[in-house]
Amino acid sequence: MAASKSKPRTTSGGGNSAAKISRAVRDPFEQYFSIGEAIATLFHPHVEVVLHDLRSERIVRMWNRSTDRQEGDLSKLNRAQDQFSPDQPVLGPYEKALPSQGRTKSITAGLRDSEGELIGFLCINLDVTLIDKATAMLTSFASSEMKRPEPIYRNDLQQHVSYLVRDYSLKVNKPIQHLSKQERIALVAIVDAAGLFQARNSIKLVAEAMHVSRASVYNLLADANKQSKPKTKSPPSKAPKHNGARAASAGIA
Repeated sequence: MAASKSKPRTTSGGGNSAAKISRAVRDPFEQYFSIGEAIATLFHPHVEVVLHDLRSERIVRMWNRSTDRQEGDLSKLNRAQDQFSPDQPVLGPYEKALPSQGRTKSITAGLRDSEGELIGFLCINLDVTLIDKATAMLTSFASSEMKRPEPIYRNDLQQHVSYLVRDYSLKVNKPIQHLSKQERIALVAIVDAAGLFQARNSIKLVAEAMHVSRASVYNLLADANKQSKPKTKSPPSKAPKHNGARAASAGIA
């Protein structure tokens, strides 16, 4: 018979031990390098990403550096880990000031070891300075210096309707499309009280402003008129008159 071929036996010696030692001394933050780089690449150049080591209290890695800090510098976080509860993964978003008089919208992810202890932070700082400037510019363009001059627009029916509808929407803090039936009735009553339904094409303009049909405006106006009319009390009914004899006999059981 042919001798059976025996499989080579592996020992638990050098190769596996070396691998275990290699894994043991591996930088615990290396697994976050690709995450930091991905975030910085996607939002380049507006997002700065900083990886902090709480053990050495130094910066491990930076991407899209927007300040004079460098890798290896002290983190200067002043016991930031005290802001994290044991089950809290993220802190923020919060605001940070920039040396250039701008600001960032920032968020910090806590990095923990296998035992759940905080060992580092991954901080993401979005520079919103340009957004703030754009917002200020758009606000200045959109704002008016004075209130609407009423005499100029007094005869502009569409303007008048639009303002009444917009003001009511702001008052109830709802978009026009989401008004309840009672709120639509109240709005139509306001338009009617302003005398706008006396004008030609007013029903069409109100329907367009309220995003309803003209038939709906007619129905709402009818409901508003019904609710505005005071209810008349019917006179009390008079009791029938009886002569004394009948009244007396009525009390006998």
